[in-house]
Amino acid sequence: MTSDRVDHLSFEQVEHTLLAGEHLYRSPEARVYRQHTRTDGTALLQAAGEFDLDSVGCLRQAVADARYEGASLVVLDVSEVAFGDSSFLHALVAAIRAPGRLVLRGPVPDQLRQLFSLTGTTQLFQEDEESEL
Repeated sequence: MTSDRVDHLSFEQVEHTLLAGEHLYRSPEARVYRQHTRTDGTALLQAAGEFDLDSVGCLRQAVADARYEGASLVVLDVSEVAFGDSSFLHALVAAIRAPGRLVLRGPVPDQLRQLFSLTGTTQLFQEDEESEL
């Protein structure tokens, strides 16, 4: 099943594919994969690629869908994110401010650490490199 969604903030097209209960969200240059976890109320998202204004919609949509489907904890693996700009940062901050929790799983790439440091947002993000889901 494939559906095209239009992101309400940037009007970009986000492709969402559902295969065998696993979700894949794709935009140009970026993707977010949502897999099942053994823990109820937890969503594991794996982000990869370059996230900017043209591609961050797949991340926003993946987080929104996970929360809509009952996830109170979203664990976002950012270890394969090659680049994130202010649009990526905005999506993360919005996910933190929404009901529920967002935890980053790493290792967090140096470019993202620098982005968080330069913007004074490092303290907003909880990191967890070890948890089993």
